[in-house]
Amino acid sequence: MYAGHIKGAPAPFAVPLTTLLTTDGHRIAADQDFYGLGAVLAQSGLPVDWTPPTS
Repeated sequence: MYAGHIKGAPAPFAVPLTTLLTTDGHRIAADQDFYGLGAVLAQSGLPVDWTPPTS
């Protein structure tokens, strides 16, 4: 689960998260996290086309 509160958003969010690990032998070489941005924005009360402020 990926959860948080976007600064300025009216509500927090909690969405499912999948992490993909790439290994090199017994070591983790890279990781990637995947979650639904649309779900994060919807739960946060932000519009689908919302972008973070630049300042």
